[in-house]
Amino acid sequence: AFAALKAERNRRIRHGMDNEVVLLNEKQMQEALAERAGTVLVDGVAVTWDEAAGLDWSDAASEGRYVSVAGDDDAELVRLTHAFSLAKDAARAFVVSNEFGQIVENNGGRGMNAGTWTDDTNYMYSLPSNRLELWAYLEGSRMANPVLREFYTEKDGPVTEERRMRTDNSPFGMLLEEFQNLAFKAHPYHVSTIGWMSDLNTITRQDCQDFYDTHYVGENMTVAIVGDVKFEEVKKLAEKYFQGVSSKPAPELDTVEPAQKGEKRMVVQDDAQPFYLCGFHTGNYAHPDAAVYQAIADIIGQGRTSRLYKRLVKEDKIAAQVVSFAGFPSDKYPSLLAFMGIPVKDVDALQIEAAIFDEIDKLVADGVTQAELDGVKRRAKAGFVRGLQGNMGLARQLSYYQGLHGDWREMFKQLDAIDAVTVEDVQRVAAEIFVPNNRTVSYIETVED
Repeated sequence: AFAALKAERNRRIRHGMDNEVVLLNEKQMQEALAERAGTVLVDGVAVTWDEAAGLDWSDAASEGRYVSVAGDDDAELVRLTHAFSLAKDAARAFVVSNEFGQIVENNGGRGMNAGTWTDDTNYMYSLPSNRLELWAYLEGSRMANPVLREFYTEKDGPVTEERRMRTDNSPFGMLLEEFQNLAFKAHPYHVSTIGWMSDLNTITRQDCQDFYDTHYVGENMTVAIVGDVKFEEVKKLAEKYFQGVSSKPAPELDTVEPAQKGEKRMVVQDDAQPFYLCGFHTGNYAHPDAAVYQAIADIIGQGRTSRLYKRLVKEDKIAAQVVSFAGFPSDKYPSLLAFMGIPVKDVDALQIEAAIFDEIDKLVADGVTQAELDGVKRRAKAGFVRGLQGNMGLARQLSYYQGLHGDWREMFKQLDAIDAVTVEDVQRVAAEIFVPNNRTVSYIETVED
């Protein structure tokens, strides 16, 4: 396999006219790079050096480099690493740095950003309304025909560093990843968004392209535009510029998380500050009790008026922070109602657990007051209004509910759902979900290094 990969690496520059395969050594490749795009003579053969060839050569060099890591030939690894660096330079020769962002900025754009989480990836920015056609052209082009030009630069740089910073070098990030992996044994929610370092090390540009071609299809795409635009104009531009987006059906997820049979518990011994995480399985956003999950999380552990904050932070003074949240890590599929606690100095995670469990038991036994529930409903209304402030906020909410919940109108039904929750609902659902067999616990036990 290693020999085959080395051979693959050496056949990546193709003749521009008749696809004749030309072998280049490193000196010849450097000469080609000096010419950038154009025709050069290699062993008397005219070779067109183009972007596709540079990207292909990067792929082959990367594959050879990672296969060689498992071997004992250090000299070969050094040589292949150098070849990979050279190949990246070859591909980078055609890159106009930040060209997409510069076009947006030069046309009055702002707030350009992107983000990914468990169930969705988002791209967003604002443009003047008279640049609507430019937006359609830019987005239609990159969604239909993406070129992963700086794949290896990003993968080996910012993406890997983010993995190290947020997870590998962060005790809480590490614990959160282990907690998520423990709570879900079958459903893809058990994999953190950033993925495993071994995957980051070995993933190829073609792997990403295949994933894109499978999932980034029209059926999976939601576009929300808010501003001084007319629907008919947007529709016409979408039909013109987005026609290249794949229309094949999106893959369906068949895996269902089975019912948990008993408590799951993980203790991580580390010389870091103690952290505590606990979660109980719940239904998804479409479950009849979805609004009740939100009400429970609000009453017991959200904000300074919550039961856990008042007891653990203000009264007992054993926690620096404590919070509960429904829909972890996302709510498209059945998820968790989770609790997180950070003890103060000289307090361990199990003391936090005892206090959380005590408050849960009180909620199950005694329920909540109407005043507490009325507070939930007031805060829900205020939060709803805040979420719609500005065009960007409204666009994000519309795309979220259309993309994940299947209908943007669901956004306006959330307040009705919260408003319909009763104190009896809260106690009933609490008794159903807050049972030991439905519980997953992970915490850091501080030990001296």
